[in-house]
Amino acid sequence: METTNRWSWICAGWNRSHQTGRSQKNIFAKRAGLMDNSEAQMAYFRSVLSGEPEITQKLISDTVRNSPFPLSEENQTKIIRLLETNFDITQKLGATVSREEHVPWLARRRPEIDFYYWNRLRKYYINEGVLPGRIINVLDNVTDEILDFSGDPQDLGPWKKRGMVLGHVQSGKTTNYSALICKAADAGYKIIIVLAGITNSLRSQTQERIDETFIGRVSVFQGITPKTMKISQFGDTSPRFPAYGTSRDRDFSVNAARTAGVSLASLNEPMIFVTKKNRAILNNLRRWIEQENPGGRIDHPLLLIDDEADNASINTSAEPDRVTAINRAIRDILALFSRSTYIGYTATPFANIFIDPDTEDEMLGDDLFPNDFIKALDPPSNYVGPTRVFDENGDLRDSIIRTVEDFADIIPLRHNRHFDPVCLPPSLEKAIRVFIIAHAIRILRGARTEHSSMMINVSLFNDVQERVEGLVYRYLQTLRDSVVVSSGLPDGVQRDKNLATMKEDFSREFSNCGTAWKEVQSVLQDAVMSVQVRTVNRRGGQLDYSQNLQEGLHVIAIGGLALSRGLTLEGLLVSYVLRNAGASDTLMQMARWFGYRPSYENLCRLYLPEVSVDHYDFVNEATEELRSEIKRMQRLNMTPAAFGLRVRHSPAVIQITAANKMRTATSMTIALDYSGRHVEGYRLPNDENTFRKNRDMLVKFLDGLGEPSEHDTRFQIWRNVSGRNVLELIRNFGFSPRHMDLGEISQEPGHSLFSDYVSDRVAEELGSWDVAFPFVQKIEGTSDEQFNFRNFKLRRRHAGEIKDGDYLVTGGKNRLSNPGDERLGYTNEEITRIEQEAEREGLRKETELNLSRTRPLIIAHLFEARLKSSSEGKLQTGECIASLSFCMPGTRINPIPQTYAVNTVYRRQLDLFRREEDDDTEYLEEL
Repeated sequence: METTNRWSWICAGWNRSHQTGRSQKNIFAKRAGLMDNSEAQMAYFRSVLSGEPEITQKLISDTVRNSPFPLSEENQTKIIRLLETNFDITQKLGATVSREEHVPWLARRRPEIDFYYWNRLRKYYINEGVLPGRIINVLDNVTDEILDFSGDPQDLGPWKKRGMVLGHVQSGKTTNYSALICKAADAGYKIIIVLAGITNSLRSQTQERIDETFIGRVSVFQGITPKTMKISQFGDTSPRFPAYGTSRDRDFSVNAARTAGVSLASLNEPMIFVTKKNRAILNNLRRWIEQENPGGRIDHPLLLIDDEADNASINTSAEPDRVTAINRAIRDILALFSRSTYIGYTATPFANIFIDPDTEDEMLGDDLFPNDFIKALDPPSNYVGPTRVFDENGDLRDSIIRTVEDFADIIPLRHNRHFDPVCLPPSLEKAIRVFIIAHAIRILRGARTEHSSMMINVSLFNDVQERVEGLVYRYLQTLRDSVVVSSGLPDGVQRDKNLATMKEDFSREFSNCGTAWKEVQSVLQDAVMSVQVRTVNRRGGQLDYSQNLQEGLHVIAIGGLALSRGLTLEGLLVSYVLRNAGASDTLMQMARWFGYRPSYENLCRLYLPEVSVDHYDFVNEATEELRSEIKRMQRLNMTPAAFGLRVRHSPAVIQITAANKMRTATSMTIALDYSGRHVEGYRLPNDENTFRKNRDMLVKFLDGLGEPSEHDTRFQIWRNVSGRNVLELIRNFGFSPRHMDLGEISQEPGHSLFSDYVSDRVAEELGSWDVAFPFVQKIEGTSDEQFNFRNFKLRRRHAGEIKDGDYLVTGGKNRLSNPGDERLGYTNEEITRIEQEAEREGLRKETELNLSRTRPLIIAHLFEARLKSSSEGKLQTGECIASLSFCMPGTRINPIPQTYAVNTVYRRQLDLFRREEDDDTEYLEEL
């Protein structure tokens, strides 16, 4: 019985027995599966409380202390705290940029609209405890706003609306557009098309969600009466059901539509289609619609939702014409309707609509460009996202991430389709054991029938994935043999080395999870025997969670694109990923571990190479900067076009697009915007002469500034320094040619992306700079061995690496400065004002500190350097090292395109950012 669908029965049973004695309550609780079952207990209390209009601490406490099952005082306190956390979930409304010509219509029409489908969904969410009440209210407000920016279906038109909703990976985009579909149907939209990604598995999963939230029936075409779903019970009147042109097991086809009697001729209720983004299927749908209305453009208002609208992993494939054909098919469908709204849903601002067109005019003129609105969703406070996992200060970074270093000789990051691994890396074997242990702990917590998943994504190629499946199955069978033979024996750990290793894994990973090893050992056999191994790719393999509701699907899933592109892995506990760190947007799309992990967040683990961890941090920072930009643009009443241009000019986006457009080109044209950015010289040539030259150059520059304008115990500041002197320093300074912003890009010396940005503005807004020199206050009792520079104690950088002949100051973290260096040059009052305003508006504090500057800031870094113990190579200096970083204010000058004949070193560095082609990418037309 599905957990969320059984609480009505449980609550009803409790209502019948609440007047009886404790023994009767215990009998009922056992029948309901609530005795000694912590996850079921939590789900029960969440369900009971979700229907309350106001949830207070007293209500939570009273509900738990009057529970239908016995709880110790300790467990009561624990559950009360967990519930207080659960119902303290908050969510902001996000931010929107829209065109100036927008005319609101929803408020005017609201009194006449019968919100049957939305009210039904809302009641379903409340009564089944699917979402907390506060989150439902935010969903209501946000989808009202999106609907209002869409076209009014009662407006006779013609009209077309184009928008975009920017969410987060695994954060609830489907929930958002399901609610929007309900409201759009209530308002009068008659045709609804959902483009559900590019794989059969994702399309089927999306169809199931639409069945559950909108259709109200199991969508089938077999000529039998379809089974009604739980949501159908919550309608205000007699049940109503929309028509559907696709089913759970069949995408759209003309024959299926004819067999099912689907027609647009007379629609009393709206009709919905859930299709793959597939050229052949979309063209079939277009032809069928044309045949249904041969007389011209269709008058029914259309809502077309494009899920996974970024689709970046195919837009730069070796066959760009294929993608052009898919986009053309979407446009052709929209052109059939005189009234249409297109909304693209994406989890990344690196969306193809912004970055693929060759020119800005081409981007803005695209028929799918979101000219009318862009809505950025904020996730709920309980969302496990990239900031919590990958940010240096993220609260889950240490508990979730496990870096791996033992894979290179076993499954190298780069290999071909003929690669045949002979064994698994020890770290992958450990990850499998950790998954089994975590699954066992969930069983002890009462989640025996809940889904549990592990994801393994180590190869682009189907053949290699299937070979890995064989190795995983063989290792799992070894664990099964050990557990079956030894786990039930008192001395099993002493008898069997695999069991002993699992006990060690438990002690290292889960000793603080509230469960003892003895308890885990008692259910290990249940845990390991229930796990299946499946490869999920174009050749087959489906994660049929809906077919395993009674017992739960417990699976180790191995795959690439088909596994990671938009698919929800239910109960995901452990992820093991080895992929090229440079594929920024692709990496974020693979991040199936983001989402919501109620009651088992402390069991989740993520195994990645350190370089991937650092790169995720970089991509997340770039992404959050662009999200923050929408909030800033909303405050300034700017338009979607302004945001599109900002995305195109982002340095992070340049790295992705340049890498993929430089496959054959020898030059490239770039227009960059560094406003609000902190550009850091974290990568320097590991060369003694360059180190000395940089140090001498910086000392001479500082000497030439004279007495500082401001003194502090931690820094000195010089004001109003000549911009031309700063530009000369930047152009002559020895940064690594592999630094994407500061390294020389062209065959002509002295030109980097950043130096040319400064050069374009040095005669105007960057004509005057502030200079900061930070250091460490002298501490009494410190060692005489520490470096001193002109009576200043220098900062330390002791986590460096040597890579490709370069010195990376903080390894792969792409950092040079201290946290908070963006505050240099501000008074305490100014810092407080700017940061409080940023927090109030949901903006990045670091970015706002940079944008608020009246002059740019150059930070002169002099530091004692050491390499971390694991670094290969030797640092080619024993003296202090010099580098620079730059905090850039806002700009009034539009980015100026520059054409570069790209040099060999820079081209090679761009290769690291090139998107990888998955085996499944080649066969998208077949998926």
